[in-house]
Amino acid sequence: MNIQESQERELTNFFIQRMSDGKSARTLAVQILKGAKGGLEINDISFEKWCEDRFKYQFVWLDKDDYSKALVRALWLAPVFAGTDFGSSRQRDMAQVWTDTARGFLGEIAVSRFLYKNFRIETALDTRRGKLTEFLPTDIVRIKFPNDDWRKPNLRISIKTTKFNGRWLDVPGAQIEHSDVFILVKIGVLRHHFLAFLKAISFLKDKLFPKAKNLGELSNDMAKELWNEIPYFDPVPAYVAGYINKKELHLPIHQLICRKKGRSKKRITVTQGIGIFSREILRNHPHVKKLDPDGKLSIEIEPIIKSITTLHFLAHSGGLSWGEKGWQKLIESL
Repeated sequence: MNIQESQERELTNFFIQRMSDGKSARTLAVQILKGAKGGLEINDISFEKWCEDRFKYQFVWLDKDDYSKALVRALWLAPVFAGTDFGSSRQRDMAQVWTDTARGFLGEIAVSRFLYKNFRIETALDTRRGKLTEFLPTDIVRIKFPNDDWRKPNLRISIKTTKFNGRWLDVPGAQIEHSDVFILVKIGVLRHHFLAFLKAISFLKDKLFPKAKNLGELSNDMAKELWNEIPYFDPVPAYVAGYINKKELHLPIHQLICRKKGRSKKRITVTQGIGIFSREILRNHPHVKKLDPDGKLSIEIEPIIKSITTLHFLAHSGGLSWGEKGWQKLIESL
């Protein structure tokens, strides 16, 4: 067994403690390790230190009730949001808006769970309806320290979620100027989670299957077969990867690692970085000028943006603050 396989096995064994499916546990292990290595979380520190002091310390499980809360909050807000991606004109199905928005709420719930688990700090999240611009500054509207009263936090905190193999904190558009601190959460929602949830709350057995039988679409045997094929609901893993305080950065570009890539179609590939990125800002950076003196090559953010055009605040996950001391520093400012 090589080092990679050994690391994947250790993470698989961690996930399998709360999951019913070993295959799904291994999938999550592969994903989280890929994102951590791609984001340079495991670079200057060992896998063992990352696993114990960062990953496990900043990890929480989200149960069926948390998933229900996320879905309800998302359903409440999804019709208000336009059916387009923020900053683009790509149309999205309302059901996709619902599930995408739910993943964001899972990230917010994960941060609340993490802060309470490690510091006994309670948080109140904003679930009001309103214009999108009203929700740009902060996702945490009130906080409560132990033996204290509820109050407004001193910093505007924005919580961003990505998939388990994600490596970037990505803040598009106008929100860059509205928040002080950005927290990145990696959510391990698998493809079957939503369907497994519908099974867990008996929607399939009590609502959909009886209707299908009345319509002649399902027999009793077919319904039983379907029921057995659909996985049971496992808790959702959430890794609060870290945070970045914008006030501590030298902007527009605090850090940049890039290279020239491609044979027939050459381009500039940004592999890691922290700061405010746009095509114009990147073209004026010394590293990019050295690779592309004529300014003719396209610039991509690997692997999330094929050709950057609009403004993004970006930070690779390895550049985020983490660990007990890192979080304590943030909490002292709240």
